[in-house]
Amino acid sequence: MEAVGRARETPAAAMPDQPLADLPPLRLRIEAHQVAFDAFGRLFPGKPQSAVLVAIFIAIFLIGEYISDSYFPRTSDYVIFFFKALVFILIYEPIRKLTELYIRKIVFSYYYRRQEDLRDLDARLVSTMGYHEMADIITERISGLLNVKYAAIYLRIPEFFSLVSSYGRSDLITKRIKADMAVYDALLSGKRVFTINELFVMHQTVLTDDALKVFKHEGCKYIIPMLKKDGISALLVLGEETQIRYDLSDEDKKILWQSMQRVGNTLESTRLYSQLQKSLVEKEIVLEIAKKFNGEIHTEKLLDNILDAVKSIVPYDAAGIFLVNEVTQEIESAVMRGYDPEVMEQIRMKVGTGLIGHVAIIGKPVIVKDVNFDEHYVSVRDNTRSEITIPIKDSDRTIGVLNLESDMLGAYHEGFLDILNAIAGEAGIAIQNAQLNEQAIRNEELQKELKIAGKIQQAILPQQLPRIPNLQITAKSLPCYAVGGDFYDVLKLNDHQVTVSIGDVSGKGVPGAIMMSVLYTSYRGMVHEYKTSWEVVNSLNNLLCTHTAEGRYATFFHCIIDFERLIMYYTNAGHNPPMIRKESGEWIKLREGGIVLGFIPDQDYRQMTQPLDPGDIIVLYTDGITEVFSEAEELFGEERLKEVIENNRETSAKNIQDEIIAAVSTFAPDQEMQQDDITLVIIKIEKSTLV
Repeated sequence: MEAVGRARETPAAAMPDQPLADLPPLRLRIEAHQVAFDAFGRLFPGKPQSAVLVAIFIAIFLIGEYISDSYFPRTSDYVIFFFKALVFILIYEPIRKLTELYIRKIVFSYYYRRQEDLRDLDARLVSTMGYHEMADIITERISGLLNVKYAAIYLRIPEFFSLVSSYGRSDLITKRIKADMAVYDALLSGKRVFTINELFVMHQTVLTDDALKVFKHEGCKYIIPMLKKDGISALLVLGEETQIRYDLSDEDKKILWQSMQRVGNTLESTRLYSQLQKSLVEKEIVLEIAKKFNGEIHTEKLLDNILDAVKSIVPYDAAGIFLVNEVTQEIESAVMRGYDPEVMEQIRMKVGTGLIGHVAIIGKPVIVKDVNFDEHYVSVRDNTRSEITIPIKDSDRTIGVLNLESDMLGAYHEGFLDILNAIAGEAGIAIQNAQLNEQAIRNEELQKELKIAGKIQQAILPQQLPRIPNLQITAKSLPCYAVGGDFYDVLKLNDHQVTVSIGDVSGKGVPGAIMMSVLYTSYRGMVHEYKTSWEVVNSLNNLLCTHTAEGRYATFFHCIIDFERLIMYYTNAGHNPPMIRKESGEWIKLREGGIVLGFIPDQDYRQMTQPLDPGDIIVLYTDGITEVFSEAEELFGEERLKEVIENNRETSAKNIQDEIIAAVSTFAPDQEMQQDDITLVIIKIEKSTLV
């Protein structure tokens, strides 16, 4: 069978002046009947059935006369006349109809055979036929039986009538016609054969219907709906009869409508079966393709496989898979074939622009049979004439677009959508899996690198604290991730001074770690250069204002402890105030100094003085200690920190540190990870210290 909607032409109807030997057998019989009918009409002017009726009634009259004279000789003439008239009245109409039917069957037997053939039209259809093959047979038989110029079947699809088969004409201008289906459902509920003119008159809205305009333009005379439960399944469209004598009678139309309903049911069943068969084949193809897709873990190779799979089913001259960058909302070309790479590199498509960007935003396939008439098309190939674009989705989210282009007009149609949508669906899953796999590999590699970076970062911090007479000093830092943004330092300046610092940069992870490294190394270079704490802090502030990104800052606390005179000189740049638990039981917070580092250059930071006593406990910490939350969303806070210090004031600095960390861990036991970096420095002045 040929393609859907093909046209098949019939030879022109034989004209009456043709030699009888040249006429087909059916036409020869028709012509013979017509000659006989004409001769009969010349013998009996008027209608032939009238002449026959006259002859019949004369015979009946003569027979009646003979019977009345022979068997009822004494009956009154009036009574006999009355009974004769009564007999005539009773038998006239039946005899007239029988006579007319008899004459028609003899003289016009062609019409009765045509009606019988119409009644048996569906019985001649074989269930093993394909849908389009069956439609071709129907249009060919209908055209021959009814002697119409052409016959065509249009299948109803949502909002359209699509030409399936035509016989008698090869120049039907439209294969797919947009129609107002609500109008057709209303108009064609009459269950009969309609003429095109009737439909135009019946309802005003049809005057704007594209389908009726096309049918009328193409010479349609009759429209026969094939109905199903929920409306119209298809239309049989017939052209005019080739001669006036073949005009359809009311009986012809009634039989034709009834027959076409049975044919329509057979066609619909065949179409559904064909769709099922096609669906099964497509599923097998898609399953095989899916196996190939799922076996590939590298995205670029996977996209190549997708284009190979599509090529085996749908031809194209150029093709590409374009992925959506959700961050930049740009369409990025991933794999292309048939395009000029230099041209594609110069094109930067945004979601919503161009045909590919348009499909990415609407999430629906688009078929362009002529790119010259599509408002969204952007020319990147001179030879492209038609295009089909399919969204690639992950659930309801469009992650990419499959685009096929052909150098032929109308190369793509709706028949490609099912298989391409199925392939795109499998491709969406496979692409996501491949991207996740690649991301997992990158994350694994990144975690390895971060662990190495974390070890390097921890190595920067003091590994062994200096031993200071009369002071117990301990410190610990626990990053939230592999690398952190907290740091501390304890450095002996001379034989009577030690400097202690703690800091916390904004942000976590790699950005925080980089800034922390910059701050720490800069601090180490300045601590010996400046003699006062405020000079160190001021210099660090100017450095960060100049060399860090906008919005980045650090909190910092720096102090110099004269462990012989027991005096602390400190500057606090916006850091959590360190606590001093005095031997007397008093609590002191070291707040003064200035704002955080990195916001405003040339700030005036102040250096403060704090006297110390034997037995004092100094606690420097970051917000990872006090700002941790429990499962009940309670804040650990400063009061709980004071309580732990108070309860362990008689123990060593190391023990106080361990108890604080243990208390924080117990407070939030179900946290899968720390909420922030934890850094802690504990300094305890031994009671034996002499001032």
